[in-house]
Amino acid sequence: MSELLAIGEFSARCGLSVKVLRTYAAEGLLVPAAVDAWSGYRYYARHQLPTARLILQLRRAGIALREIREFLRDPDEGRLQAWERGLDREVTDRRRALAAARQQLGMLVTGPANPTRHDGGTTMTTLLAGSANDPGTVRDTNQDAVLTSSPLFAVADGLGPSPAGETASRLALDTLRARFTGPPTAAGLAEAARAASRAIWDKASSDPSLEGMASTLTAVAVLDDGEQAQLAVASVGDSRAYLFSAGQLHQLTHDHTVVQALTDAGELTRDDARTHPSRSLLTRALGIAPVVDPDIHLPAVRGTARLLLCTDGLTAHAEDPQIAEVLARVAEPDQAAARLIELANHNGGSDNTAVIVVDVNPDQNAP
Repeated sequence: MSELLAIGEFSARCGLSVKVLRTYAAEGLLVPAAVDAWSGYRYYARHQLPTARLILQLRRAGIALREIREFLRDPDEGRLQAWERGLDREVTDRRRALAAARQQLGMLVTGPANPTRHDGGTTMTTLLAGSANDPGTVRDTNQDAVLTSSPLFAVADGLGPSPAGETASRLALDTLRARFTGPPTAAGLAEAARAASRAIWDKASSDPSLEGMASTLTAVAVLDDGEQAQLAVASVGDSRAYLFSAGQLHQLTHDHTVVQALTDAGELTRDDARTHPSRSLLTRALGIAPVVDPDIHLPAVRGTARLLLCTDGLTAHAEDPQIAEVLARVAEPDQAAARLIELANHNGGSDNTAVIVVDVNPDQNAP
């Protein structure tokens, strides 16, 4: 991954002020490459400098932001010449911007519709959930939050100094719950996650004391009933969701972190990633920009299984085999969640830890 520059250094090198950089992030032109999970501080990659300088020159030439955004998708010398000649491109550019907006709207993730029960009954999938949330052994405040509102379950880890972090995680889950209404769908979950990001951005923009706040989010919605439970999993950041089934623990989410990107590129081993100095840097988080898209996964559950949602306070202090052992041995979800908190604290507890355990039991005899 390209060298990261603090937002102040990046500003000095590219000529765009910190305030302008935040504005351009809102426009989707220059989104920070990473955000520190502890402080909420933004970082940009060195390879973004040429783009930043190009934007600066185009703005000096009086080019509208919407046209710059279009130009950056497909840089073309011919368009520069067209601007220089002053040709009437306004109508064309507006049409392109509307087409791009329509394309973004069409990218909303859609999931399978809920099956209709022939007998008109309610869901047959049994969900039994338990949760636990703990500040850990080191920190005085708790920036993690949990949501258990069947069929929706979510954890969030706030970023930034107190009270920004606590505000961000709670606002994320409150917004998620408020916007996830009607029949549960993957599209609805994705839209609710985007709304959570916008809510955090707007709140931070209106309150200087909350400058830089952001949050991770991992949410699971149970969509279907009957012999197979269809899940929708939305994730942003490094909080995770796992499925424990037939004695095996499977990670359903993919971390949005600098070390995960390095691991994916083959530059780090998983063991090295656990102690890497950049392990707290996220590449995606709610509120880092007004529009942040979650990853969406649609796993199916056939037969009894357990869902685990957790913040990185657990995964930083417990290996997968330790987590699987607790999920296999402790029967009650609330007790399993509490035991996982104890495990994280016993192994150091340097961060807040939030855990949700959900037993998913599809009805094998459902019509």
